[in-house]
Amino acid sequence: MAPPKFSVHKRAAKRISAGHPWVFSNELNVPARDLPEGGTVDVTAPDGRFLGRGYANPGALIAVRLCTRAKTQHIDLPGFWASRLRDAVELRRALYPGSTAYRLVHGESDGMPGLVLDRLGDTVVASVSTLGMEQRLPQVLEALKDVVPELSSGILRNDGKARELEGLPAETGVWFGEPPDAVLIDEGGLQHEVRPLAGERTRHWFDQRDNRTFAAHFAKGRRVLDVYAGSGTWGLRMLAAGASEVMFVDKYEEACEAIEAGAARNGWSEQVQIVHDEARKTLIAMAAEGHRFDLVILDPPPFARTRKAAGSALKGYREMNKLAMQLTTPGGLLCTTSRSRHIFEDRFVEQVRDAAEEAGRRVRVLRRGEQSADHPVLPAMDESRYLKHYCLQILAQV
Repeated sequence: MAPPKFSVHKRAAKRISAGHPWVFSNELNVPARDLPEGGTVDVTAPDGRFLGRGYANPGALIAVRLCTRAKTQHIDLPGFWASRLRDAVELRRALYPGSTAYRLVHGESDGMPGLVLDRLGDTVVASVSTLGMEQRLPQVLEALKDVVPELSSGILRNDGKARELEGLPAETGVWFGEPPDAVLIDEGGLQHEVRPLAGERTRHWFDQRDNRTFAAHFAKGRRVLDVYAGSGTWGLRMLAAGASEVMFVDKYEEACEAIEAGAARNGWSEQVQIVHDEARKTLIAMAAEGHRFDLVILDPPPFARTRKAAGSALKGYREMNKLAMQLTTPGGLLCTTSRSRHIFEDRFVEQVRDAAEEAGRRVRVLRRGEQSADHPVLPAMDESRYLKHYCLQILAQV
C-alpha cells in the first residue's frame, strides 16, 4: 500500500527541494493532527510533485522527517536501513582506516533522521531522538547486525532533551549483548577510557577529533587550561603531545574522577590539577588572581538548546570568551567552541570579536574548524553544522 500523501506550502516546498529534510507542522496544508503517529508519509508540493518520503509525528514541531527523495525506496523494509548503514560504514572506514572508534551514523546527514550511532570498539552506543525512528529501531538493529557483524554489544543512550519534544521518555540501558563497563579507544596515539553507560560529561566527543589534532601541534611545553573538561579528552591529548601541565575545570564529580583516572593511567598525575567547580566562577577567580596559560580550551555544552535561549546564550559565549582571553598569555592560543544548533556561525564570531574588544586583546584566527568528517554536514541544513570552532592566537602587540 502506498503511504498517505501530505502537501506543503509553496515556500516549504522550495526549501525541501533544495535539500532540507524537515517539514514543520505549520507548513502542511492540513492540520498536523491528521498525520499518522510515527507512520510513513509522502510529502508533495502544492502542484502534486513528489518531494520525499519520511515518517511523521503529529505532536511535534517537526511534523515530518524525510528519509529518502526516491519514490521507489520503502523506508519500512529492513533493506532500506541496511543500505543506509553500508554507506555510512564505507565512509567511516575510508576516513579512519583500521580504527573502530568514530561516529558511525550522524542522523539526517546519513539519511537516518533521529538516529546517532557511536562506535566504541565492538560496542555501539545508540541515541534515538524521534518517534518514527524509535518505532523502526528493531529494523535498524537487524540491519546493523547484518552490516557490522563484529559488533558484540549495544547501549541505548536515549536521554537527550530532543526526546521530550517528540513525547518520548528518557531512558538508558542495554540494547543488545553484554556491554563492558569501560572501553579503551585510541585517538592520536592516546589510549582513552570511555564508560558508555556513565553520565553525559564522561562521554567521548568524536566531533572535536580534527580540532584536537590541530591544537596538539602547539602543546609541547605549554601550560594548558581545559574548561568544561568532561572526561578530559582535550587536556589529556595535549599532555600526550608534550604539554608541561594541564589544569582541568569541570563541575561534575564523575568527570573529575574520569580525568584523574586517565591521568594516572598514562603516568601524568604530577602534571595535572583538577578543579571541581563551576566554570564561570572558576575563571573569574583565576583572572582576578592573575593566572595565565599558554593554551586555553573552551568547549562548553550547548548554551542554547532552544531557539528562545539564543539571546542569553550569546551573552554567555561573549562573557566566557572574554574571561578565557584574559587568562591567555600574549602569543598564546585559545581554542573556543559553540555546540549550539540555534547559534549560527556569524553570531558566534560576533561574540568572540566583542569579547576580544572587552578584554582589551587583539586576536587572529589560525584555524576555523567544525565537527570532524564522521559528522557530515548537509549544505541545505544549517542545523547540521552545529559545531563552530576557532583556534585563535592572542597577539602580543596591542
